[in-house]
Amino acid sequence: MARKLPRFLTRPEVLEMFRLANGNKRDLILMKCLYYLGLRNSEAQKMLVDDIDVINKTVKVVQGKRKKDRYVPIPEGFARDLRAWIAERSEGPLFGGRSGSGTISDRHIRRIVKKYAKLANVRKYEEIHPHTLRHSYATHLQNKGVPLNIIQNMLGHENIETTTIYTHMGLDQARGYVEKAFEEFE
Repeated sequence: MARKLPRFLTRPEVLEMFRLANGNKRDLILMKCLYYLGLRNSEAQKMLVDDIDVINKTVKVVQGKRKKDRYVPIPEGFARDLRAWIAERSEGPLFGGRSGSGTISDRHIRRIVKKYAKLANVRKYEEIHPHTLRHSYATHLQNKGVPLNIIQNMLGHENIETTTIYTHMGLDQARGYVEKAFEEFE
């Protein structure tokens, strides 16, 4: 049985969601963590202030799927935002729960992502989930020429086959390859 390709967002769609969340620092940093770090919902939920190394610009993703830890580089532009966010927190969860204790709920993270997808007029916004930002991360890395094995490591996948499911070649990139392959036939 063929698997349905996972949905991903274009770079302009992601940036529009970020722009709309600009007034809500927590929502913005949360969505940027999902996208710029390729995190699973549960990984963002469990992330602690101590997991972030702003000096070396890395995040330790603690006990992701299959209870394995991994390190993910933080892009320079996002490192500044993250540094400012953690400066307001001394320890504990990066994203606290409503009562100020504990962590943000899985359900609340889903609501945040869906809210900004709707506000950004993303087509079929009701199908957008936190994992969509992870798919977008992998797709955008692949479209920029990042080797699949590097993407695999950053996503924390055991098998490269899993990573290929999460990545897509952009239509523009595919069109370029097709044009190049058949240019001598014109």
